[in-house]
Amino acid sequence: MIFNIVAEFDLIKKPSWIDAFRLKYDEPYRYHISFKTLTYFNEKKLENLKNELKIIANAYSSIGVIFNELYINITSKGGCIMIKAKSNKKLFKLQDEISNRFSKFGKHISEEYKKFEKNFNPHITIGRHLTAEQLKRAKNDLRNDLFVEALVDNLVLSVAKEDTFEEWFNPKNKLSFKLQKE
Repeated sequence: MIFNIVAEFDLIKKPSWIDAFRLKYDEPYRYHISFKTLTYFNEKKLENLKNELKIIANAYSSIGVIFNELYINITSKGGCIMIKAKSNKKLFKLQDEISNRFSKFGKHISEEYKKFEKNFNPHITIGRHLTAEQLKRAKNDLRNDLFVEALVDNLVLSVAKEDTFEEWFNPKNKLSFKLQKE
């Protein structure tokens, strides 16, 4: 089995062009920030995963996040267009705690995910798995107004048998934990 931990959210403020851009260049995932990347684990430890995440969720309150810097990266799956978050100590602290506490449950499914998690760079993705030609077109479609605002107020534990879009997108494979601390 594989798990990951993200914060899924809706955008509070966003540029008018972003939804159409995303429909053209991205998968229909909810906006999210990945805290714990794809990691193998023993299915018998699922209750432990849930309990650990509940403890963390109870220790944190909602975190406002501003995204405002364009970042383009080439991955093993193609071009990726992201908007990076402004520096946010609370967000980094939460990710560090999640990464450290959940590292005991198993190994990342790839070195790329391990590296991504270690070098946490909070962002939202607006284009992914783009060929060189798609990336070129996407760059031309980008606008200058990149200001995006979100509220991180829950953590989502997703569990899948295999790394497929259908598995990660299936609501039955997700458990949500509301951030509780006031």
